[in-house]
Amino acid sequence: MTPKVLTRQIVSAATQAFWSPDDLLGEIQATLAALADVEYRYERDRERLMQQLGPDAVFQPLWAERERRYEAEREPYRRRVEQLQRRMRRNLFSGL
Repeated sequence: MTPKVLTRQIVSAATQAFWSPDDLLGEIQATLAALADVEYRYERDRERLMQQLGPDAVFQPLWAERERRYEAEREPYRRRVEQLQRRMRRNLFSGL
């Protein structure tokens, strides 16, 4: 393992150990904002395609491809929200 990778892992672990509510809130807000951007682009693209092509057979293959891209774009943010939720629960319940 290279020193750079090891340093990143140590810094990451330290960052998680020294958690502050403000840091977590900022991460949650940034992740949700990015997810909202993905959702907005998806809806915008859908409306544009419907206006340009209508709900006919040409629309379906194009939309199927856009659906695949949407899911691929959305997945990392969805996973990150889940991670942040787990972190938040751990921190909330660790003080009980």
